[in-house]
Amino acid sequence: MKLLMGELFDPKIRMRSLVLLVSFLFGVLDAIRTLKEGPMIDAEGREYKSVNLGDYSKPKPSDRPTVRVQCTEVSMIILIQADFYNNGRLVSPEELFLGDAKYWRNKRCQAVDAGDGEYVIEAELHDCGSKLTISRDDMIYSNNLMLSPPVGSHGITRMTEAVVPVSCHYKRTHTVSSASQQQAQASSASLKFPMGSSPISLKLKTDDWLGEKHTNAFYLGDPVHLEASYSGPDQRKLFIDFCVATLTPDYTSAPRYYFIDNHGCFVDAKDGGLNSVFQARSKPSLLRLQFDAFLFRNDPRNTIFITCEVKATGQLWKSSPTNKICNYRHSSWKNVDGTDDVCQCCQSTCISQRSTDDLCDTLTLGPLIINPRRLAKEES
Repeated sequence: MKLLMGELFDPKIRMRSLVLLVSFLFGVLDAIRTLKEGPMIDAEGREYKSVNLGDYSKPKPSDRPTVRVQCTEVSMIILIQADFYNNGRLVSPEELFLGDAKYWRNKRCQAVDAGDGEYVIEAELHDCGSKLTISRDDMIYSNNLMLSPPVGSHGITRMTEAVVPVSCHYKRTHTVSSASQQQAQASSASLKFPMGSSPISLKLKTDDWLGEKHTNAFYLGDPVHLEASYSGPDQRKLFIDFCVATLTPDYTSAPRYYFIDNHGCFVDAKDGGLNSVFQARSKPSLLRLQFDAFLFRNDPRNTIFITCEVKATGQLWKSSPTNKICNYRHSSWKNVDGTDDVCQCCQSTCISQRSTDDLCDTLTLGPLIINPRRLAKEES
């Protein structure tokens, strides 16, 4: 008994007991932790482990996409977060532009500060190298937003370049795309008029102008007669701002040839189009023109599309540099509607002063099939 009591009061023995007690307690805690966090067994004997997931999938109310695109009838608006890479390093608006490198210093294509940590670019649909793609039901204006970080004096950069595709999609009317002989039809690219409701039309006419031409086939050099008309309820006068020939319905595609340009200047007459002429008007709401059928050299395709921007204005009597129809005759410009002074800018650039009351539509006619010239035996 004395020996046992002595052992209990022995310091060495007490220390050993304390160590054993602490070890036991840690073992119990580990067992409890294992039971709490370890694998669980369901009723069918399958092992699983519960995981406490944080709700990281829901964006914060203040989160916004890095790039947002808003589309209007005439423009593409691009909003860009200054923290482009979401890493706290802000890009400057000078590093952001729309289009390829040649638009880098173009103010219309450059980003500007919009406040609240955002930059904005607002460009017209055809600006900054935008590409128009026309399908059966849609028109798509597409471009690229470019981020071009500066390079330091020692050739180093702390950000990578970025290219973000942006686009605006619009519904459109149908266009004829078959190359078989048929009646050429005009499709409207206007965003203002629903399908089939445009009061402005563009048609192929017969040689005597008495009826609509019901075939889209021509021989190279044959006269092509076009008639634009306005059928709205009010009195308006028709003008053509431009007409362009392309190989596809996309009138921004290459190659392209503007045979009427600069708000009504029939420039094809200066470029060998001896029969390119606006006809004298029979009434203000009707406009007729003709030119000889042509093809693009060194391209095997024998079809072309004609796109014209036609304008109906309420200014019935007065001509202006932007409301005119000018023929090129005997090395000078002549206005079909009267004074020739308004045609002088055909030599340079006619400054646009479009009225808000003008009705405009961009009409594509085609395809026109242009066959090689007939042989003399066939012509006889």
